Amino acid sequence: MQSLEEIIQSRATPIGRDTDIDADDLTAQRRRFENQRYKEDTSHRKWLAVWTAIVVTCWLGAVLYILIMNERFICLSDTVLTSLLATTTLNVLGLSFIVLRGHFLLPGK
Repeated sequence: MQSLEEIIQSRATPIGRDTDIDADDLTAQRRRFENQRYKEDTSHRKWLAVWTAIVVTCWLGAVLYILIMNERFICLSDTVLTSLLATTTLNVLGLSFIVLRGHFLLPGK
């Protein structure tokens, strides 16, 4: 019959191949979780950049379509057109600012 120590040593994994998260020191655990978080943040930021580019492009296309159709069919007043152009400009600048700020500012600032 094997002793408890022999059983434990026979089941131990070689050094460097330890898969038990509790066996690592806190620095290694923290580094691993930070790397995972940075990878997820990067993928989310990429998706946000693509989404923003698509939304801004579609929005600008819709505004351009409205401006072109306004001459012939829609006939909106000057006040409505001014409001449309102002909100479009703010949306484009605002979404772009949010995406760029997320890409270039450090976390926590």
